[in-house]
Amino acid sequence: MLDNCEAETHTRGMRATIVVLLGVLLCSLSVWAEEKLAVLKVGSEVYSNVTVTSVTTTDIYFSHGQGMGNAKLKRLEPEMQKHFHYDAAKASATEQQQKDANARYVPPSANTSRPTPAPEEEDPKAVMEEAIAKVKAIVNQPVTQVSRKSGMNVSIYKPGWFHDGAIKPDFDTVDVRATQEFIYDKHPYVSTDQNPGVAFNGPELEFNAMTKYFYVDRSLPKKKLTEAEMLEINRLYRIIGSCEKKLK
Repeated sequence: MLDNCEAETHTRGMRATIVVLLGVLLCSLSVWAEEKLAVLKVGSEVYSNVTVTSVTTTDIYFSHGQGMGNAKLKRLEPEMQKHFHYDAAKASATEQQQKDANARYVPPSANTSRPTPAPEEEDPKAVMEEAIAKVKAIVNQPVTQVSRKSGMNVSIYKPGWFHDGAIKPDFDTVDVRATQEFIYDKHPYVSTDQNPGVAFNGPELEFNAMTKYFYVDRSLPKKKLTEAEMLEINRLYRIIGSCEKKLK
């Protein structure tokens, strides 16, 4: 029987060629990483307190005042397209290559023979890193943010949302459902000294000591996770634990 790490690699074997291709096509241009922008306009949407994390031929990835985001470079204003060296022809070619790669992909259910994983897909480190990225995406989802107004009942937490440090979960056994806390539920709006002028809906938030290890931006509260999301984190934790053993 395959363990969690091996099962994950085998089910992804059919995608090996596509993963490698897209890895080359979407290699991030790190020259803009960590660049900070007061605002970033994407079509009709405007993001504030933006930190650019990476830029590819087609997309920009960033964090902002309400969480994480990404957008097509072609949707930026002309001056920002120029700033990020957007090339419409290259972007179009890259997107077409992505479409072609997706069209060539055959789902495992369409092939009764067991796929042979590519060497890259057998790497426990790569499998673990992908599982960690998925956990971070679930844990750090954007939360509703509103402007503070006169008369609003806002409970202020100090200093900040979270204490320093975090406990590393026991990836093999922990159930994050058991450590989910609703400490903000009793307040309609909450905020901290790190978030002047804005407030968050208390009943939409949670704290979980067993997911804090993967909190990315601790200046923002964390979304209350659903049962399905926590079960998925448990599954990903088992993969991480299995791969950690293989890497020792």
